[in-house]
Amino acid sequence: MLNTEDFYHVWRIDQTSNSLREEIKEYCHTDIEMCLECGKCSGGCSNAHIFDITPRKIIQLIKMGEEAKLLKMDALWSCVACQLCVDRCPSSINIPRIMDYMREKAYKQGVPATRPNVELFHELMLGHIKRFGRVPEALLSVEFNIRSKQYTKDAEMGMKMFFKGKLNPIPARVKNIQQVQRMFRNIPAQREG
Repeated sequence: MLNTEDFYHVWRIDQTSNSLREEIKEYCHTDIEMCLECGKCSGGCSNAHIFDITPRKIIQLIKMGEEAKLLKMDALWSCVACQLCVDRCPSSINIPRIMDYMREKAYKQGVPATRPNVELFHELMLGHIKRFGRVPEALLSVEFNIRSKQYTKDAEMGMKMFFKGKLNPIPARVKNIQQVQRMFRNIPAQREG
């Protein structure tokens, strides 16, 4: 027996604006129309248990043009870009790249993250990459803990790691930092035209 809800759902996806789909295709170089909806991305995701919306559902929401819902989801800030979903996907859909793009979009539009201090961490990490070409873990941890008013968080573990030679307090730069900085300068120009 034909379920009219299923028919309506398929019709609704076909009738939605293609702008978000086209945006994802252009900036993420990922064609979500290739999604088979097999669920391997969600099944292989190491963080799916803490996501409010699974990777498979994210692709469906993009197809439906539900940008507002995507920008407010907690999963946006919980994805660690481990690439397991990409490895398991038979169509090689790059969900972490989509998440990065949507996270940047949410950040620029001022959509607040659902978890505390996520924007601060995001801002600090990008700032360190711009400055050093990599993320100096010790400096990032200390700066994050100070700015988020968690002054003693990780202090004991940090000291143990330092005395074992596992943590370098002096940040190292990549050899060609100018190339990294040029890359950051070119990003807005690439997105605008």
